Amino acid sequence: MKLEIKNFRAIQEQTVELAPITVVYGPNGAGKSSLLYSLLTLKNAVLNSNQASSGFFNYVFASLGSFDAVVFNHQSTSNIELSLTLEKDGLTVQHGVSFSEKQGVLRIASRSEDDFTFAAELPITFPYPGNQQATTPVSYGEQEFNLTWNGVTAQVPADPQGTPGALQAGTRLAAIFNAPAEILRRTAIVPLKRGFSKPFYQTQPLSPLLINEDEVATFISQDKYLISRVSFYLEKILERDFRVNFQPGTAIFSLDATDKRTGIATELVNEGFGVNQMVYFLSKALSKDTEWTCVEEPEIHLHPSAVRKFARALGDMVFDESKRFLVSTHSEAFVAALLSMVSDGRLKPEYVAFYLVRKEGRKARFERQTVHPNGQIDGGLASFMEGEMEDLKSLLRVN
Repeated sequence: MKLEIKNFRAIQEQTVELAPITVVYGPNGAGKSSLLYSLLTLKNAVLNSNQASSGFFNYVFASLGSFDAVVFNHQSTSNIELSLTLEKDGLTVQHGVSFSEKQGVLRIASRSEDDFTFAAELPITFPYPGNQQATTPVSYGEQEFNLTWNGVTAQVPADPQGTPGALQAGTRLAAIFNAPAEILRRTAIVPLKRGFSKPFYQTQPLSPLLINEDEVATFISQDKYLISRVSFYLEKILERDFRVNFQPGTAIFSLDATDKRTGIATELVNEGFGVNQMVYFLSKALSKDTEWTCVEEPEIHLHPSAVRKFARALGDMVFDESKRFLVSTHSEAFVAALLSMVSDGRLKPEYVAFYLVRKEGRKARFERQTVHPNGQIDGGLASFMEGEMEDLKSLLRVN
């Protein structure tokens, strides 16, 4: 899967290939967060386009402002262009949007090795309620279809005279074209402001984004299987189990953790923040409705040994839970732990992608660093080691 970005914040033009665990690291202000936010912006533009374009930059936990504030170099005459490309059932399918402050174009395209090609685009004005439609004839295998697309969802109307095979092929074709939008729907964010600050919660209605702590607390309290998975991984990482305890006869409950070494149970608000925020992360990432989780600096408030266990837990979640992660980090321990998993054979090199992000003038540049089977990475960990080398030279008084 790859994400293509043009004129978004510090990113003038960049294509980033996403592995099951994709890690971006580099200096402060280099543009790491822009990659995560571009995916959220694409999600809003495709799935929630019935609003002004400035709403695409509002993620609830943060709002980036107006179109002029977000477009690269504040060039209001430029379009922001975002697209997601993936492989499904032998086809490459791309879903994207190009937009200015008030207008945009939604696009979808597909191709295969045996010369199957398809493309459609839909010019729109914001807010766009999804009420327009493009109808395009498509040849797929030996079948002919009239595919309809409203910028979000593709449909292949059933032919009353069609055969069961034609109906099956049409359903499969629609699923292929809808795959990028489905990925976007199943993308979640774990923001920097995360965790639980209350000893008790009361169930409340849920919004699709599940950002504030009351919603996340309610969400996890309603799924006993999610509670058990959160507890399982929390014990792996921080030697705590996790429980939700309701007061009898009420909708009031607490979120509690038990230290497996001492047997002492504590409300999350009275735990260390490393434990507290980890429950928030696991609740979002392990949800059955989440495939991709974007997270900024997961190492915050974690001891280096816990950071290493967290990295190994991500690898387990990729294989055992079919989860995918896009992570920005400043942690050498986190990156080194993933590389050691590659070296040990627990993680294939193609399952991880590392990008060193640097600022070149006003532009963010994402440089993918090749990972070898022995865990070595091209270019080393220069972003982390340069400062340490300077300190060592000064301490040892060498040039």
